[in-house]
Amino acid sequence: MTALAGRRLAVYAFCCAVWGSTWLVIKIGLADLPPFRFAAIRMTLACLLMAPLAFRTSARPTRSEIFWIAVSGLLQIGVSYALIFSGEQWIDSGLAAILFCSFPIWVGLFAHLWLPNEPWTSRAVFGAALGLAGVAVIQWPAVASAFAARPGPLLYGGLCVLGSAISSAISNVINKRHFATVSPIQNVWGQTLVGSAFLWLLALGLERGAAMRWTASSILAVAYLTIFGTALAFAGLFWLLPRVPVAVIGTIPLTDTIVAVALGAAILGETLGPRVLAGAVLILLGVLLTAVTGSGAATSATRPAPEA
Repeated sequence: MTALAGRRLAVYAFCCAVWGSTWLVIKIGLADLPPFRFAAIRMTLACLLMAPLAFRTSARPTRSEIFWIAVSGLLQIGVSYALIFSGEQWIDSGLAAILFCSFPIWVGLFAHLWLPNEPWTSRAVFGAALGLAGVAVIQWPAVASAFAARPGPLLYGGLCVLGSAISSAISNVINKRHFATVSPIQNVWGQTLVGSAFLWLLALGLERGAAMRWTASSILAVAYLTIFGTALAFAGLFWLLPRVPVAVIGTIPLTDTIVAVALGAAILGETLGPRVLAGAVLILLGVLLTAVTGSGAATSATRPAPEA
């Protein structure tokens, strides 16, 4: 990855470390907070934190850019985080990170369709097939149970996380296509504003009467996700996007997935069975083939999330 050096390398490493830890922090916070309200509070606080910086910037987005910021924010912050926080109610944090790691495969597909300068190579197509095979290996028992009218937590949580990966993939391609000249802080602030509003609508409509316990762990979870997992990490992502090949950004899920699995095992005692590990290896290999450039041609993959 020759594009990474100096400040670019530091921001890249920061994003990997922070997003690798957010899966664990979300799981901890969900023990005390309902998912949509938890996500809405996180994003609202991040929006307020970033507002002074966003309004201090003299340049303003055009009407067209504002429209696409709103669309991207709905997908990347609203829909994606609603699905992630919901999904982690049913599955382990490490497994959620593994399934979300399929994100570069989805973004590669959408980038191939919508970004004329970033076509897929045969290597990337093979990588996508490999990664999706890994998803199938992990999810097959859950899908089989669903057909037998016995859907369980793995199916619910897995579908939520996969939906989040697809939503974030579409949003990142929109970012690459429309926001090269938009201030990163204005971009992330606008997206967070729209996403927060959507999450509050879900919370008000679906979580009336849901119990909330403000414990030390839930307060720390909200604070960490607000400051590091949202404001700083997303600003770093949008700062990187115009400065390095999109395929380099696409390796972030690979690194932060390893961090997430390690933290889940070390702190929460999560374990992954042989089938899940086999699927994880296929997904990670697929991400490598899809995201890492080869023969001078950049394949397409970027990071949202999740975050997460």
